[in-house]
Amino acid sequence: MKKKAWEAADILRGSISSADYKDYILGGMLFLKRLSDVFEEEAERVERETGDHDLAWNDPDEHLYYLPPEGCLWKDIQKLTQKIGDSLNTITQKIEDQNPVMEKVLGNIDFNSYKLGDLKQRDTNLSALIRNFSAIPMRNADLESPDMLGDVYMYLIERFADDGGKKGGESSSRPIRSLLCWPGSSTRRRACAFTTRVAGRVAQ
Repeated sequence: MKKKAWEAADILRGSISSADYKDYILGGMLFLKRLSDVFEEEAERVERETGDHDLAWNDPDEHLYYLPPEGCLWKDIQKLTQKIGDSLNTITQKIEDQNPVMEKVLGNIDFNSYKLGDLKQRDTNLSALIRNFSAIPMRNADLESPDMLGDVYMYLIERFADDGGKKGGESSSRPIRSLLCWPGSSTRRRACAFTTRVAGRVAQ
């Protein structure tokens, strides 16, 4: 998983500054993929337990973070082919609108920025990132240990720091484990504000 996640940096290297890698890889694609995978995992579990499809997929109370199931899931992101940056900005705004506690976590990342090149190059870069992260399963059931994604995050932070000539400790790496190691349903509401506040550091 570490190797696959680092390949995302290879996609962007030469196109944007290493200082911006974390925005699009950690605060953007990694976070979106994790959100979607866990949302679907939770929805499928609720539907199995209750037999109620509408409750499982359309009731925000059943989820730590609620993703509008029409248009905002990873499977929808995979279908994007043109003006991908615009579409991703719209998706992230919709997710934030549904989750006020996530304000400025995703919205601070501009997927349509000229940092990613002109329109054609942006589509090329973002398509490659989407393909890359599509190959990384991030449901809780996919993780060998609760800390697995936190370890991947720490690994990437150190590699980004090496690329940028900074020490790994200069980044806000450690607390993000709480976000990537998704809390269980018993701690859902208590952890919500904390994990979102921590996630926001990625986009700073």
